[in-house]
Parts: sequence; structure tokens; C-alpha cells
Amino acid sequence: MIKRTALLLAACALIPVCASGQQQNDLDVVDRLVAIVGDSVVVLTQVQEEIQRMSLGGAPVPEPTDPAYRELFDTVLEQYVDRLLILQAAAKDSLLTVDEAAIEETVTARIQQLSSEFGGQQKLQQALASEALTLSEYREILRTEARTERVQQMFFQSRIANSAPAEVTEDELQERFQEARSELEQRPKLLTFRQVVVVPESSDDAMARARTEAEGIMERVTAGEDFAELARLYSDDPGTAALGGDLGWFRRGRMVKEFEDAAFSLIDDQVSEIVETDFGYHIIKVERYRAGERQARHILIVPEKSPEDIQRARELVIDLMARAQAGEQIADLAEEYGDPAAPDSMTFAFEQLNELPPAYAILRTTPANDYRGPMEYQLPTGEQRVAFIHVVEVREAGAYTFDDLRGQLAGQLQQEKQIEQMLETLRSNTYIDIRM
Repeated sequence: MIKRTALLLAACALIPVCASGQQQNDLDVVDRLVAIVGDSVVVLTQVQEEIQRMSLGGAPVPEPTDPAYRELFDTVLEQYVDRLLILQAAAKDSLLTVDEAAIEETVTARIQQLSSEFGGQQKLQQALASEALTLSEYREILRTEARTERVQQMFFQSRIANSAPAEVTEDELQERFQEARSELEQRPKLLTFRQVVVVPESSDDAMARARTEAEGIMERVTAGEDFAELARLYSDDPGTAALGGDLGWFRRGRMVKEFEDAAFSLIDDQVSEIVETDFGYHIIKVERYRAGERQARHILIVPEKSPEDIQRARELVIDLMARAQAGEQIADLAEEYGDPAAPDSMTFAFEQLNELPPAYAILRTTPANDYRGPMEYQLPTGEQRVAFIHVVEVREAGAYTFDDLRGQLAGQLQQEKQIEQMLETLRSNTYIDIRM
């Protein structure tokens, strides 16, 4: 049975209550005020509902008469205060915008999952009705929860990206490893390999034809034809052509440098000159701009690649593989000749190798220290790639070691410290009054 308090918790926990005026006076009568955080208040039942939610989720919760309950209450209250600090700070950041379409997808997926668990949407609606909730009301609760979670994620990501790295000591890593050791599952069979992935280059004639096509489209844009319609008709970007070239909002770091340099030099309704990147020729239209962010469309014209172009890439890969076997560093070869979007080193569990393009199936039968290539495959966009691989290590399944997890543990600890530093800054700049 779905409990109404559990269903409503997501919404109640995430909607701050004003800390001044008649609303607070009413709360003092019907509920106990336990904290003031900036312009919001936290009341006793909100924290109690958080604890109830933990219990419903299977977490061990002591009885209210147990002294351990007070310790749990204080911990949950502190987490509640931290969440309010984050939401208040995020509300002041105009660059943090939530993709509402993605939120709707998340909510729909959750409703479908629950409908399956209850044996159909009708039975889910009946369960909700027994708690005086409609499906529409419950969707709104889930929507609020998903939106708030996304805002917190974006806030952390934006702050961590611009914050100084936190120092992590060897003792801290060892301590975290020992804490996690008893809960670790067996490590799967792992394979580590290095690679150089080459992008076949179009001939000069093909580049010239593509440039001429882009110039013709640019003339039509300049003459006032609808940019989105031209993108639908002529753009070679399979991900955006049907959307009229729509790229949505983006910040620096998402696109290649040449594209970003052009896009971030434009403001509302301005169109770039023709921009050449490794993908081809772009025409960019910025529809809206704000500090550090652009909303834009583009038209991409990709030069054709002939069989001769693919053959040149194969020959280059064969030469690069020979140079690697002779002792040159694969990382250096990848930096000079490789596709910058393709990592030069990866580790995969054997059961995950099917996530790679089919050409990588050869990894299953390649022993350590062997080379294979040239391998050919297509990206989801249809673009051709040619590569060689070097299998560095094959590790059989077994218990995880400290070295296996060192990098992961260091990343977790560093992020935890950065988040704690952010919270300390927020606490020092916000009025907080704990009344328990």
C-alpha cells in the first residue's frame, strides 16, 4: 500500500516555507519550528516524514524512545538544511535551467514502472485513490522531485567545475577502501586496451564541393529564407536536421573550439560566417544569448568521403600501428593523428564489450600485448572510422584490490570534500537557526 505521507514527502520536503509573516505564525500553532534557513523554515513533521520515508524504503530506523532516534533526527535535519541551502543558491543562478522535456521523460518512466509493479495503471490509480491522490496529483509530486534533484545536480556540477581540487591523502584512501571492502562484489573479467582512431579525410575536391554548397545556403540565409527550414532540407547533422538544426542551450566545453568561438561571438538572431571544423562546414544562428550560454541552430555540410579516402586512412593506421610496435607512445600518436573524440585508453568488463561497435569484438580473442588493426566501423551518425588497438592487460575475475579502486575512491573523496567546502561557504553566508 502506498502511504500518503511517503507519496507527498517529495513535494513537501522540497517546497520551502516562508520564514516570515502570518504563515510562520500559523505553523507555530500547528507544528513545531525546528530550523530557519535563510528565508525558509523547517518544521518537525517535515523531518519526521523524511525519517518515515527512510523506514518505508527499508532503512533501519530506531524507535522514537531510543536515544539513537535523536541522533538520526539530527542527521536528517542537517541534510534537510543542506538541501535548502543548495536550492536557495541554485535559485539565484540564472544559468541553471532545467530541461522540462527530460523531466517529463523521467516522470513518465516512473509512472510506467509503478503501473507495471501494481499490475496496470488502473490498479495504480486505485492505490492512489485510497490515499486521496489522483494520478495527476502524483505526477506533479514526481515532477517536483525530479526537477529539484536535477537542479541540485546541475548546481554541484557547475560549482565543482570551477572549484579548486581538494587534497586527498593516502590514509584517507586506505580508510575508505577498508570501509567499502566488505560490501564489494567480485570484480568481473577486465580488459584494458589502447587505441588510435583515425578519421578519414575528404579529398580537396570533396572539400571544395561542400564549401560551395555551404556558400549557396549562406546566400539563401542572408536573403531571408527561414533558417530552420533550410536546416531541415540540407543539414547533414542527423541529430539536429529534423529539428531545424536546433542545438538547444549550451555552454563552452560542449562543442569543438572553432564552433564555440564563432557561436560565442554572436548575440540574438545573428548568423556566423561559414565555420570549418573536423565535421565539415557549419552555418550557425544564435537565437538567444546570455552570459556564458547560447541557444543556437546550425546547418552542417559534410564533405563526401570516397573509397580512396577510406583507403588512405587504412594505410595511415597500418603505419601508426607499426610505429607503436616499434616503441612510440600510443597516446602521442593518438594526439597527433587520432580522432580527439575517441579516448586513447579504455578498460571494459568482458560482458560490456558488446557496447562497443561490432569491430571491437576482436578484443574477446586478443591476448595481452597483442595489436590488431586496421579495424573499421561506423558511428551512429554514419561517419566512418579506422583504428588499431593494443591490448595492454587481461585480468581474470576476482576480488577488487586497492589499486583497482584507487582512482574511483580518489574521485569520490575529492568530490565529497569539494561539496562540503561549498556547503561551508553557503552556511557562512546564510542565516541558519537550529531550534532543536
